[in-house]
Amino acid sequence: MPLEPWQRISQEIFEAWLKQLSEETDLIDLRFGWKLESILESETGVEATVTDVNCGKTVKLTSRYAVGCDGASSRVRRSLDIPLDGGPVPGFVLLVHFKSNDLARLHKQGRFWHLFMTGEQVMGGADTFTTHLFLPMDADETKIGTEEAVYRVLGGMYQPYEVKIDQVLVRSTYRPSVAVARKYSSPHGWIYLAGDSAHQNIPTGGYGMNMGLGDAYDIGWKLAAVIQGWAGKGMLQSYEEERRPVALTNVERSGIHMAVHAAVPKILSGFAHELDANTDKGRQLRKEIHQHYQANDGENTDLGIEMGYRYTSVIIVPDTTGEEPSWTAHEYNPTTWPGSRPPHLFLKDNTAIFDLFGKYFTLVHFIGERDEAGNTEYFDEAAKVMGIPLKHVTLKNEDHARALWERNLVLVRPDGHVSWRSNAISHRSTALHVLEVAVGQHFAAIRGSVDDQLVAVGPGREVAQQANKNSELRSNSNPAKFTIAEYFKSQDKDYKLDKMGDFQK
Repeated sequence: MPLEPWQRISQEIFEAWLKQLSEETDLIDLRFGWKLESILESETGVEATVTDVNCGKTVKLTSRYAVGCDGASSRVRRSLDIPLDGGPVPGFVLLVHFKSNDLARLHKQGRFWHLFMTGEQVMGGADTFTTHLFLPMDADETKIGTEEAVYRVLGGMYQPYEVKIDQVLVRSTYRPSVAVARKYSSPHGWIYLAGDSAHQNIPTGGYGMNMGLGDAYDIGWKLAAVIQGWAGKGMLQSYEEERRPVALTNVERSGIHMAVHAAVPKILSGFAHELDANTDKGRQLRKEIHQHYQANDGENTDLGIEMGYRYTSVIIVPDTTGEEPSWTAHEYNPTTWPGSRPPHLFLKDNTAIFDLFGKYFTLVHFIGERDEAGNTEYFDEAAKVMGIPLKHVTLKNEDHARALWERNLVLVRPDGHVSWRSNAISHRSTALHVLEVAVGQHFAAIRGSVDDQLVAVGPGREVAQQANKNSELRSNSNPAKFTIAEYFKSQDKDYKLDKMGDFQK
């Protein structure tokens, strides 16, 4: 948990900062105004046809890999005929993005991410705000003026609340929907989906951007490992195995949060006008709404969703020595169970343990005053032979950290998730096996294509193969269905929703 409260960062500010950072980095060629027309893969790589919309010039770009981060209507996903399973939530939204110094006085109410009115919501930053007017499907949004839409949202259950609007930046409709792609990669494994191209979510819970960043981080370090030559086939296979279950869980949870808000009108039952009245009915309504949100507060307190998710894939070495810790959406249980994010803490010298990690695997070794190294050099030797970047960290007499981290030896991946853990290592073959699995090379070892000196037949191999089978079953399961969706729909070539906005197409 952070020592300071989370701070709200407007996407308008964050995106400008990210653009500047990208332009200052030699490894990034950032281009705006280019449109993807089509993308194809062969047995050797990728060919993308793109057009410069400013001049109409069309060119073909070839690469070994490509990641489609092109939004909900992803042309990459449609080019690959990957079905998108899900459906829209009831109703549609008239969105207005505008500037208003007059409305900035609402900040007197304190810091906020969203101001929830009865039935509508507004969010903003400094003098820039966005209102969302939720409408039934039979409503005609063309008969609602832009200012009227803003005033209706701000007025909530009362009369429209008028403010001076300095500038309207965007007016649009959109159809909220929840969906997850059935696959995250192309048949040959050269093209991958990330962000909204792989999953669509609704705002409740605030999981959308976080999921996209998680996708990018996951596929990013894995592509780097493969391109640098020290990872095997299982590395990229693990991307879908790890990230798709996160999307399925989070999208469903967002729907649960939305249902909590949708239940408020039923509580009011025609007495909304008395909600803030100094009457017995007003007090009763306020108490009921308070109790409703206290009993259903997951949108703001689901730390299990935000911090406690665990990966299971072909590159995670299962722990067969104990029982997996319980998991709920609401609770975060600090653990180093393989696939988890290890607990953050401060060491005795007041440095953060996460500062020890980097763009490499980290073997964290806890020892006491009289403990010996315990054959951990086996990992160093195996990593050197296999070309795997590995940092070996020994932490002496860190009793508090050792208690939270649960094992003497914990192998942490470049993305901060645990690959493997144990209390001891007694054989070189064990270290070799762990690293083979961690970088997706256990396929090669099983097939005998690795130098005989590196092939280790250890007790963990059968477990890894079974994990592989389980993850394949999970990845190829039936189309996902979400309880909040108004109806279920699978789409591949076309992406169409009634009342969808231009930016969704």
